[in-house]
Amino acid sequence: MCTNAEMTKNVELLLRPFVMLISGFSASLFLVLWQTRQQIDPELKEKGMVKSTMKIIKNDGLQSLLAGLGPTTWGYLFEGAIKFGIYEVLKPVVGRFLTWAAAVSSIQSLNSKTLGFFMCGTVSGIAASVMLCPMEALRIRLVAEPDFAPGGWVEGGMKMLKYEGVRGLWKGMSAMMSKQVPYTVTKNVSFDLFTTMVYSAVKSSGQMLTANMKFAIPLMSAMMASVLSCISSQPGDMLLSAVNAHGGDKRTRDFARDILKEDGIGGFFRGMRARFLHVGLIVTVQLLIYDFVKRLVGIAATGSV
Repeated sequence: MCTNAEMTKNVELLLRPFVMLISGFSASLFLVLWQTRQQIDPELKEKGMVKSTMKIIKNDGLQSLLAGLGPTTWGYLFEGAIKFGIYEVLKPVVGRFLTWAAAVSSIQSLNSKTLGFFMCGTVSGIAASVMLCPMEALRIRLVAEPDFAPGGWVEGGMKMLKYEGVRGLWKGMSAMMSKQVPYTVTKNVSFDLFTTMVYSAVKSSGQMLTANMKFAIPLMSAMMASVLSCISSQPGDMLLSAVNAHGGDKRTRDFARDILKEDGIGGFFRGMRARFLHVGLIVTVQLLIYDFVKRLVGIAATGSV
């Protein structure tokens, strides 16, 4: 039987990742607001974080820093559950399918763990896009037009449904997929590959895995995955902000042409600095919790088998 001290320690270990998530989410909310406003507001295009923030507060008030809190919270809660759930459930299914396909076709390269990761990441990214699209459309509209829904985000959602219909909430689906699929594939697959490489190197060297190693390996892998996922999904994120900033029937490809015409390829990477901070923080904590929960329910740590 656990003593009170042991029970307290266990509770602290269980709560630590979730405290990290709450702290990281709170900090990233401000960063994602700044990034979105910088992407869609020409006046903020060349301004840094401090000057942009002061201008936003001056024009729209301090409360504008919390714009989009509701749809951001609920959207990413369900999106994360769907994305990581589908990715993990599909791994053994896709693994067996690829083994069978390699045997039937005699193409041994099909029996690839990396190919399986990419397939699982693609499917989970598409599912995440469907789940997150309406909440991101609402979040971006609330940030772009601070006076759009004075009564809160629920009022904003009902207003969009009334005047733009269901299509208004999903009109950015192609832009969302151009962001979410590369983001999910890069994040999940690179995390799997980085942890696998490091665990294999440690085992082949004959070293014993210590508790510190079991934390450091996923931490460093998550940090590297966050950088890659940020870069791969940035053009899609810029498109998503442009598509959902205001109402209208303009198509995603039209926005893409406008960005290219106005700023060239660099236009798709506007707001990159803010996103490095936002995505880097969220993805790192998210992947640590993902790995922690897997161990908690009896699944092997990512990359360890």
